[in-house]
Amino acid sequence: MSDSDFLSKLISDYPQFSFKSGKKFKFRPKKTIFYVSKSPNFKPLLLHELSHALLGHFSFETSLERLQIERDAWQKTSELCALYSIPFSEDFFTEELDSYRDWLHKKTLCRVCGLSCIELSSTSLYCPKCQKIYSKISTPSKHHS
Repeated sequence: MSDSDFLSKLISDYPQFSFKSGKKFKFRPKKTIFYVSKSPNFKPLLLHELSHALLGHFSFETSLERLQIERDAWQKTSELCALYSIPFSEDFFTEELDSYRDWLHKKTLCRVCGLSCIELSSTSLYCPKCQKIYSKISTPSKHHS
């Protein structure tokens, strides 16, 4: 099945969601799923964003919660791949989850000493070496959702 036929099938199967072409794959609560037409992993990435929508992943507070929703969404993606007869690669899943772990780790490094900070809340980090509390900073992300 072509990518465009697959997209049409999902639009038909999930009329409660809006599917729109965008610059990256992402789910924007509560109803919009963005996709990249020319992606080599179009089908699993689209199903991953659909998984976020179906699971009601509207927000997260901490890095740990972010990893949990990503893991849950990839598990749901595996189920949807089976439903739609789309090959699911455990290696691809692992690479995607590892990229989130790496990205989140970089966001928690102390700006002074480089040590991993302790996440106190959704907005603050504590460096045990420097004994300082920092506001979280955002870093650019290649991530889908």
